[in-house]
Amino acid sequence: MKGRIRSAYLTSIVVTALGASTMGTDLWASSTSEPGSLVTSHRDFCAVVQRKLVDTPLPLTNKIHPSKDAFTESKASAKPTETQQFSERAPDGRLLGISCKTKSADHLRAEHGVSASRDPALPPRSCRDIHREMVIQLWATFDNDARASSAFAPHQVILDADTSSYTGSGWIGSPAEAYLGGDGKLHLRASALFAEWEDWRWKIMPKSFRGNHYCHLVAPERIRALMRGEERLIR
Repeated sequence: MKGRIRSAYLTSIVVTALGASTMGTDLWASSTSEPGSLVTSHRDFCAVVQRKLVDTPLPLTNKIHPSKDAFTESKASAKPTETQQFSERAPDGRLLGISCKTKSADHLRAEHGVSASRDPALPPRSCRDIHREMVIQLWATFDNDARASSAFAPHQVILDADTSSYTGSGWIGSPAEAYLGGDGKLHLRASALFAEWEDWRWKIMPKSFRGNHYCHLVAPERIRALMRGEERLIR
């Protein structure tokens, strides 16, 4: 695997904007305090991701898929609002990644009105933003001893730009990555498919293709293990 990593204390994460690099951008300064846990791969995880991406107050159903094939065939729905979730495991049972299919802000607004989500004219939030929130929330669960002995604090975690796919098959085959970079920092790279409902480029596509925001993410359990030094990456 590839590799890179960053560490920092929560206070400095929240108040200090760190610079961008050619390999990734540090987004800690734009932390939010929105409710919803991202510290474990729980059964409503992708519903939380949906809310954090578009600030929707709509009631949500999150469907868990036991197999990758079933998840691949599934579609997120705007009305009723339903997200899709699948967890990827290593042969030994360790959680490696979690995948979410959610809906875009403009599609939710088209179906439910302007109060259904944040203004789609604003810069869209990314899967990388979810990784950022995961790291911040995980760090907040570490006590002083765990922080002192951690392999990577948040300022040592680099969030690479999302890998972008334009077809479902391309996205399914592009998992999220955690790797140790040449700078000795932990790098997290999410994999995304983002096709807004009103984007003219997708108007000729089937409706099921439009209005989707998909994220492959490194599982929070794995991020925790990497930050605590319980899993080591080889460059």
